Amino acid sequence: MTAAAAAANVNPHPTPSLASVFDTLVGDIVSGRYPSGSRLPAERDLARALGASRPTLREALRRLSEWGLIEARRGSGVVVRDIRYWALDVLPAYLRLGAPTQGPHALGDMITMLLQLRRTMFIDILKTVGSRVHPDALAEARAAAERAWNVRHDLSEFVRADYDVVRSVLLAARFLPALWMMNALAEVYIDLARTITGATILPDDYLEAHHAVLDALERNDSETACARMAQYLDNHDARLLAAMGIRR
Repeated sequence: MTAAAAAANVNPHPTPSLASVFDTLVGDIVSGRYPSGSRLPAERDLARALGASRPTLREALRRLSEWGLIEARRGSGVVVRDIRYWALDVLPAYLRLGAPTQGPHALGDMITMLLQLRRTMFIDILKTVGSRVHPDALAEARAAAERAWNVRHDLSEFVRADYDVVRSVLLAARFLPALWMMNALAEVYIDLARTITGATILPDDYLEAHHAVLDALERNDSETACARMAQYLDNHDARLLAAMGIRR
């Protein structure tokens, strides 16, 4: 094939990938372009607008449905669901694209609430598992804490390893429902961490605090474990919010 013929066969508008189509639609919904209760364009029109194939669009719509963002209604087509039904998976996109449209303080409020949710979950988990963890079952959690500290200059990797500490504690206690809930929350924090640079937000007592928590769990002393974790999280969250310019 000649160079001219090859050039003629190049598609100047390549078909977007499934991930690209899905991300575009998520962004359009959380930003309010398609508000709750509105109907999405007909499949043919939407595919044309996105430059996507019909099969790709259908798969993207299926995933949107799994996230609770849309539903097919007889006689109404595909409708955007009320925000109360959205899944936690939506949160990273909402933080980037939805909250900023809700006013100057909405993003800061959302991040503050997210940190409060994490604090509540961590403390409640320690209260629940404090009497269920075998003293010999926490070696993996200690190793995860060491790993988190060693990768602290890559914040997203730090968050991933930091959540492994909690995952290991939950696994040691065989508290599987909380473990699976924590997995969903961890992905939100990892996504958020990718937008933040620098390790200066991490308190210097990270390892000391986490080993103290694990020491208390080995003694089945959930009260001390909760108090030490609360102290650490208060310090960590204050630093994080300050680094992001958010007032508590």
